[in-house]
Amino acid sequence: MRWLAVLLLALGFGLADAADGVVASEGAFPATPELAAEAVDAAATEPLSPRLVVRSVPERWTVPPEVIRRARALRDRPIAERMEVVSRPFLDLPYTNEAAGEGEGADRDPPARYDTFDCLTFVEEVLSLAMAGDPLYAPAVRDAFRYRGAPSYADRRHFMEAQWVPDAVANGLLEDVTAQLGPAKRLTHEVTADTWRRWRKRAVFRLPDEALPTGRWSLDYLDLDAAEAAVASIRPGSVLLTLRTPRDWAPIATTHISLVVQTEDGIRMRHATRMGAQKVRDDRLDWYVTHLRDYTNWPALGIAVLEPREQGPRVAALLR
Repeated sequence: MRWLAVLLLALGFGLADAADGVVASEGAFPATPELAAEAVDAAATEPLSPRLVVRSVPERWTVPPEVIRRARALRDRPIAERMEVVSRPFLDLPYTNEAAGEGEGADRDPPARYDTFDCLTFVEEVLSLAMAGDPLYAPAVRDAFRYRGAPSYADRRHFMEAQWVPDAVANGLLEDVTAQLGPAKRLTHEVTADTWRRWRKRAVFRLPDEALPTGRWSLDYLDLDAAEAAVASIRPGSVLLTLRTPRDWAPIATTHISLVVQTEDGIRMRHATRMGAQKVRDDRLDWYVTHLRDYTNWPALGIAVLEPREQGPRVAALLR
């Protein structure tokens, strides 16, 4: 339970001085982009916290000061708003596959970088910045999503359905709301050692055979018809999983993860994607769900939807 102590520290840090103004409601997205911008401008003069000593790393690997100020300015707003504001500066940054690692050992990529993302590192960074009590402690929240123990390649949650999603739900970081949005179906997949041997991407993972998860995993999803009908009901702040039709020789079905945000132009899907110019971009959610029907080599099955859960002192404020 060491990760829980670290997580509570991260989620509680910086909120004592803002306790009178923390979230009072998790209702509809309350602020216009103009109001959000005013709040960010007002916080621009707030100095960065001197309480955390960070080792010297390349600037592109550290949270940009603009993002820190945005996160602090909106720390007393609903999480959907915080997610949109902290992720906005990342729009148009390039997509890089497998952008993060441990900085040592099997994967020497940096634990985080803010000049490029893949779909999962983008989601992890935005959730961590939005959920942490102070954005400088976002790494502790990121580690709670990414690792089952100490930050290491062996303890990383490499596989979405078998590790990342069920652990995030079990640990109270996310809630699976798929079944609330429409007639959900249940995808169940049996993964054996033979499944891993037959999968052509097995060699990508520098793990011994005994460390590969086997057994049965299950996940609720909305098929493409139900997903199209549910688009208007998917709330800002949601985390969207794109599922493909399961294959006997593949241990995975999730091929993409993205965020749903409220923008001046309406509800959008914000994600780091290999589509088009390969960058972080916004797409109309209804367009994307319809676009899933165009997948032919590996047909799309549907989507799953999760929502982040408020943590620490913010939860106490909601109960007042």
